[in-house]
Amino acid sequence: MTEYLRLLEPILTSQHHERVKGIVKQFTAPTGLGPILQQYLIDKREEEANWAYDYWLNDMYMDVRLALPINSNPGMVLPPRKFTTVHDVARFSARLIDGIMKHKDMLDSGNLPIERAASREKGQPLCMAQYHRLLGSCRRPGDPRDSQYLPEKRTDQHVIVACRNQMYCVPIRASDRGQLTEDEIASQLLYVLSDAPCLPATPPPVGLLTAQARTEWAHDREALLQDEQNARNIELVEQALILLCLDESLPPSFNARAGNGDPTIGHHAAGRDETNMEHEMIHGGGSEYNSGNRWFDKTMQIIVCNDGTWGLCYEHSTSEGIAVVLLLEGILKAIDEMGNVEEGVGQQHLPPPERLEWIIRPPMQRRLVIAAKSFDQRIEDLDFYVYRYQTYGKSFIKACQVSPDCYIQLALQLAYYKLYGHLVSTYESASTRRFLLGRVDCIRSATTEALEWAKAMCQGEGPNVPLESDKEDDDKDGKKVTFSLYSKDHLRELFRCAAARQTEIMVQNILGHGIDIHLLGLREACKDRGGPMHELFTDESYKIANCFLLSTSQVACSTDSFMGYGPVTPKGYGCSYNPYPDEITFCISAFFSAENTSATRYAKSLQDSLDIMRDLLSS
Repeated sequence: MTEYLRLLEPILTSQHHERVKGIVKQFTAPTGLGPILQQYLIDKREEEANWAYDYWLNDMYMDVRLALPINSNPGMVLPPRKFTTVHDVARFSARLIDGIMKHKDMLDSGNLPIERAASREKGQPLCMAQYHRLLGSCRRPGDPRDSQYLPEKRTDQHVIVACRNQMYCVPIRASDRGQLTEDEIASQLLYVLSDAPCLPATPPPVGLLTAQARTEWAHDREALLQDEQNARNIELVEQALILLCLDESLPPSFNARAGNGDPTIGHHAAGRDETNMEHEMIHGGGSEYNSGNRWFDKTMQIIVCNDGTWGLCYEHSTSEGIAVVLLLEGILKAIDEMGNVEEGVGQQHLPPPERLEWIIRPPMQRRLVIAAKSFDQRIEDLDFYVYRYQTYGKSFIKACQVSPDCYIQLALQLAYYKLYGHLVSTYESASTRRFLLGRVDCIRSATTEALEWAKAMCQGEGPNVPLESDKEDDDKDGKKVTFSLYSKDHLRELFRCAAARQTEIMVQNILGHGIDIHLLGLREACKDRGGPMHELFTDESYKIANCFLLSTSQVACSTDSFMGYGPVTPKGYGCSYNPYPDEITFCISAFFSAENTSATRYAKSLQDSLDIMRDLLSS
């Protein structure tokens, strides 16, 4: 509770903070409800492998009613390939599937090496459960709560291949003949790539239903299951090892609306820019493009475009990004070591893959039209921006004797303060895998120390307003000259205090002493006991604390890849980042419908913040 009051301090008014102190005092008193709920959790800990896991899973995912794409599923872009013919698409995709099969064999044989903590009590084993939940799993919509389908070990295995909104079941291992070779898989994919374009456009594709709000999709799924053929199709999709989406690439003009910020920011690849590629991975571009070529409940949807762009969209409830990144980067490394195959895909004597045919009755046809329209509107509202900061990266930050993660988190706070003149509740995920079934707790980066430092750095500016002296004193390079009321030494001291506090919260979290999971447990214990909710959880302060207007995470990749996601609240920002030695890649998201946010403006503020931090710490 002391830590809770501390995190509220920079985001509440002083009057409101005083009131919460009174609520906390009453909650924690020996005769209060707090000690009773605490004892309930201690008893629960004795009975369960991880007392928090179900509470956390339901609160974070299963009870959330928002649609998965944009709100929950991250999208990842991996280094683009060079495809010259459709054979290259089939060959590369076959190698991805082959790599996934090898990984599955390693999991099934129990040979997955256990990872260990690399810092803070080094060598502690980390829970590997999420690695086992990636393949063959699926989320199922429910009302009022979703559930997970987690597979048994099975000898028969298949993947579902989506192409031009058609779905095909491609068996990759059969009990009577073992696993298909890479050549055989490639020929099956080539069949799909040639068959799908010849089919007439059917009613809007069923995959669009999976992009709806969860309760609506749950009811539509129930309606689909009434037809035996649909029920079998859904079972095949849910039990597939992965979904492979063979996409038509989005036109370069797709994200034109988002590109109206500062043209000097960003890094453009030939034809399509990286923001455009990330849109393809997160949502597919809408019903006109590839959004129907998806099944958003599926844990792993690997997406391969005809222009060589590729990556994935993954359903987040089974696993954190780290497991997904390691799996795909490992497979990519193996593919690159194989080199190119010059000849095309040979003819194999296998029956062609089965195409899934759906029975869509008129009421469901109407539902599909509504789902398409609603999803298109949400895609139109996504303000997304992939920004590469190329002045420096983690080599410089480490030379300043600061952890890169800690440094970037403070830059995110400063960038927000520069725009709005205050800090907001900020989420950064911290891995709790030192514990059985541990997933994440929350590092709250909006600290009092970060606020004091940001205020001092922006002394006299006001939110996003240049000083009068800035306007008059542009130096000859056209750069602004800012006069700070504080000496650099004082600003550096405030920075060190903010960094120390950020590190302290991070360590508390990874060692299991974070407060968010504990608070969630106390709240759920209160519900379990059946009495009225304590004022601690109904007071406005609890809502403010848990409305993350800045939702962030480091997604470290060894390849030149990036993963992004939408904001977790309508007026907020999402921001993932990946520090490389000499640059930092950010994926910044907001919604156009929120009047006060802009992904490009935040990127510009981030650029300014990182620049002045370098000037502060260079000496």
